Amino acid sequence: MTEIKDKNLSSIPIILSFGATILMVAVLYAQGRLWWCKLGDYRVYVNEAWNSSHTSQHFFDPYTFTHVLHGVLFFWLASLIFSRFSVSWQLFIAIFAEAAWEVFENSNFIIEKYRENTASLDYFGDSILNSIGDIVACAIGFLIASKIGWWKSLIFFLLTEIMLLIWIRDGLLLNILMLIYPLDAVKNWQMGI
Repeated sequence: MTEIKDKNLSSIPIILSFGATILMVAVLYAQGRLWWCKLGDYRVYVNEAWNSSHTSQHFFDPYTFTHVLHGVLFFWLASLIFSRFSVSWQLFIAIFAEAAWEVFENSNFIIEKYRENTASLDYFGDSILNSIGDIVACAIGFLIASKIGWWKSLIFFLLTEIMLLIWIRDGLLLNILMLIYPLDAVKNWQMGI
């Protein structure tokens, strides 16, 4: 099999990445997602993670760091599964996967799962701008991992998870656990009970 590493094709995956993002925006808009914070607050970043109508409504919030970790995970998977592809094609695959997750994450099914299983009792989905910020964060995570390699990106991943657990009592791995197998003890800890 021929390796897909032609430098002349490097702009195509970038264009496709923008296309995937635009398609995600169109689907989220069709789902009825708001463009920005429903409260009319147009800050770019909010530092609120729990019980806030601002969480997931601005371009960046504390959960942005979990999307950086998505990018690290996608780098690991893409470099394993698509090792013959160039980094720009692997990045496109990561962005496409993140865009698909953003659409699924904002479905009624997942929104209700978050409300039932986590401390995000008033979560009502992401704004479109927040989903775009999540795509940017994923791309940043992917690029960081591609620059520092497997082992250093594993250390980066673990340190980021620890920081999130201390800071917001949540993280990517804990978030996945609570969606799949919710634990009351974890939910109570997250809520400060």
